[in-house]
Amino acid sequence: MLHILSKRIAFLVCGKTDLLPFEIYVYGFELIISSIIETGALLFVGLLIGKFVETMIFLFSFSSIRFFSGGYHANSYFKCFAVTLVNYFLVLLLYNNLRNFPANMITVFTLFVFILSLVLFIKVCPVKSNGKTIIRPQKQKCLSIIALCTNIVLSGVLFYIFKSNILIIVLPTIFMVDTLIVIEKIKQGVVKNGDGNINNTDILLITKFINNEIDYFPVEN
Repeated sequence: MLHILSKRIAFLVCGKTDLLPFEIYVYGFELIISSIIETGALLFVGLLIGKFVETMIFLFSFSSIRFFSGGYHANSYFKCFAVTLVNYFLVLLLYNNLRNFPANMITVFTLFVFILSLVLFIKVCPVKSNGKTIIRPQKQKCLSIIALCTNIVLSGVLFYIFKSNILIIVLPTIFMVDTLIVIEKIKQGVVKNGDGNINNTDILLITKFINNEIDYFPVEN
């Protein structure tokens, strides 16, 4: 269903003079549609359980950091959504417990998460699964660190201004991103990150995916 819909949209926007292959358009629309479905589903769940604002903060923090840091990725869109959903509920569980802690304990936990994440990002990020990125690894590492620091500092400043415990959800979100990074590194073993530029092999994989010769082409979400 997703594949057919993406193909139809690609037919509408892809002209004969386009420089990019038709398969790239189909692949891109599949990513866009799957991301919209995943985001919409999580927001709907958040609305049902009375955690809509927390869900929005989780999605912003989780996506903005993980886009650059990389980490574990499942091998199908359904499994990818399931992994995100599990992370979401684990973050809510940690958040509900953490918000009851005294302010000094939250400060200690914030420092612990920030130092742990910073060391991890400097040492191993970006962590690629089977996907590729058009961003050079060194630049992606810098962007992942900037995204991490921005989330920590921004949530801290807003917490100080508005005195709202809701912003504490950023801490377990970052912790879960760290966990996914560690899981992927364990899965890979100690492997040095190579060049992440798109090449002919990537286009071949996308073509096979479009022609249903393979079930799923992993990407960095």
